[in-house]
Amino acid sequence: MKLTRIIFILIILLLITGCQNTGNPKGTHTKEKKIPGYNSSPDDIVEKNGDIVNKERFERFINNIEKGKNDSIRVVRYTTEGDPMLRDLEYNGETIIATSDTQEDNYGKGSTNATTCTSIEVIDSTERTDYLLDGCESFIDTTILVIEK
Repeated sequence: MKLTRIIFILIILLLITGCQNTGNPKGTHTKEKKIPGYNSSPDDIVEKNGDIVNKERFERFINNIEKGKNDSIRVVRYTTEGDPMLRDLEYNGETIIATSDTQEDNYGKGSTNATTCTSIEVIDSTERTDYLLDGCESFIDTTILVIEK
């Protein structure tokens, strides 16, 4: 009788510990990171909820491209959930090497892609200015930044 109680209690304990949820409390899937997590830099151009930090640095990058001068920047756009989406742009005097990193996005593909583009297209309207990569070798999200007026 005593042995039966001990076995019964052990089975109950095993069931309880086996049914515990040890996953992410948000219900998201964790992805294996191939590179270290994102560390912000004061030089980053950051777009979060329509607010843009370091807009002047972005404009200087555009001017350097127009002058054929080498330059590089990182644009960080935050998702609605607050995850950073990184876009590194490096201009070598002729082409723009664009690297897109979505590994920090818990709801996205979580990948890193790179392509070479020939220029940046500026679409100016009364409400906003869109900056898009143009002449890219492979398909990527071409939107670099959208500045609301």
